[in-house]
Amino acid sequence: MTTRAWGILFALAGAVLLVVSVLADPIGVGGADEFGWKQVAGAIVGGVLLVGGVALMFLPMRDEVEPGAEE
Repeated sequence: MTTRAWGILFALAGAVLLVVSVLADPIGVGGADEFGWKQVAGAIVGGVLLVGGVALMFLPMRDEVEPGAEE
């Protein structure tokens, strides 16, 4: 997989985790009516994955050249 594909995968996973964590109570997967520590942890991890994935998507692509190969 390319760096861009990994970035897209991480960004999508992070976005899903972030949305589910933030909306856990309204969609019925949360255990209480308040924002709990698991939701905070999920939102932080999801945000980090999202930002990291977007960063990976926009990294400049390096040419895949074997070490020691002359062009």
